[in-house]
Amino acid sequence: MEGVDIVLIYILPFYLDGVGDVCKIKDEKGERIVYIKLVNMLKNIYRERMLDFKEVRRKCRKVLNQKNVIPLMLNEGELLIPVKIRKARTARDEVYGYINFYFIDKIEDGCIILKDGQKILYIESYRSVIKRTKLVKTLEKEFCDKIKLEKFDFNAPATKGDIAFILNEILYLKKLLE
Repeated sequence: MEGVDIVLIYILPFYLDGVGDVCKIKDEKGERIVYIKLVNMLKNIYRERMLDFKEVRRKCRKVLNQKNVIPLMLNEGELLIPVKIRKARTARDEVYGYINFYFIDKIEDGCIILKDGQKILYIESYRSVIKRTKLVKTLEKEFCDKIKLEKFDFNAPATKGDIAFILNEILYLKKLLE
């Protein structure tokens, strides 16, 4: 099982003859096969990190205004992007794997190259994968800004730059309301 301080690189669905659906996980410790379904492994990872899987999915759906196949946030350094890895063998078969956005070096047509040089093949369109990377950037902006705001020292005096930033935000919101 994952430790809270260990960064997840990817979790992919995998079919093992004689066993069935399993998942292949790679983290900082290395790659291994876990003999449970991918969605159950994701739930276990979220549980270990004291997060509610359903609530994280609900918040991600709300921010992205999208219902299915959404990126998931684990923490500030782990945003998981869904990628179609294989064809379904049966109904309700898991076909999407999750790759940590921060470990992706390059996205090519049919292949994602990780920073360590490993290639992960995918079977959906290049355009769909790029679209999801943009969704990841939206999630990053929404959640990471809130995390940074929580770390902000509210006892420090405001600078002119802080006041200008707040003024710009107010003007932006005013334009949205008009």
